[in-house]
Amino acid sequence: MPWDPDLQNNNQVYNNTYTPGGYEKARLRKLLLIVVGVILAIIILIFIVHLSTPDSQQSKYTKSATVAARKQIPDAKVKNVKVAGGFAIATVSDPAAEGQANAGNTTVFRVNKNGSMVQLAVGSSFSPLDLLGLGIPLATQAKLTGSDIEHVKQNLAALCGYSDGIIGYIGFDGSFNPGGWQIDSDTLSGLEQKLSYAINNENANMKPDMKVICVDATRQNSNDAINKTTYISTFTLQVQFVSDNGTLTTHTVTFAVGPNYYRNYTLDGHDI
Repeated sequence: MPWDPDLQNNNQVYNNTYTPGGYEKARLRKLLLIVVGVILAIIILIFIVHLSTPDSQQSKYTKSATVAARKQIPDAKVKNVKVAGGFAIATVSDPAAEGQANAGNTTVFRVNKNGSMVQLAVGSSFSPLDLLGLGIPLATQAKLTGSDIEHVKQNLAALCGYSDGIIGYIGFDGSFNPGGWQIDSDTLSGLEQKLSYAINNENANMKPDMKVICVDATRQNSNDAINKTTYISTFTLQVQFVSDNGTLTTHTVTFAVGPNYYRNYTLDGHDI
């Protein structure tokens, strides 16, 4: 049969059957595929960026504190890490414990040059004097606690009982080794008067921020001795002088009591 161009065209038309709405549905499917592809591409890109992005500094601090804390508590969880001046403070909790340990304790760390940390102390809270004892200066304390140094100094003075130039005394009302001996009120009053006189003489030649505002009995290296001939008892205390700027210096104080109202006081081996 001869080839008929018109017939060929008619067959093509009849073979492409038109379905109502088919074109719109095809466009919608293509659009959905494009949208899904874009979303998948974005997800993959975010995942790749996340893997390639280095940890933030705060994340590194938390990891270092966690490693240090888990040397004491295997499952320790660490949060609220603050770092300043080579030290860190964080809240460390023990999921396996109950009470305060489960809720979290304040924990102090030393930060090494390589970023690793060493746990120094754990407690419900730390006073400015506690932190000074751990080697943390007042300026660093202010940064760690989100405060300012003047406020920290005020807290230190209040803790010591320092006011209007009158030196404060803390730690003298407890028990000392050996044997748990204590200082009676009359002897303590005399000791404070003698120490205050000696310290005020030194303060007169000091810059304001170097003046001693507080004397803290450390409970370390205390002793007592009784002279069996004279019946004089000599008691030894290790104390720390606390200056306005947070400098701590260690000193030895003795007081001796004996018959006939005998009293004698020394500071670093010198009578006062």
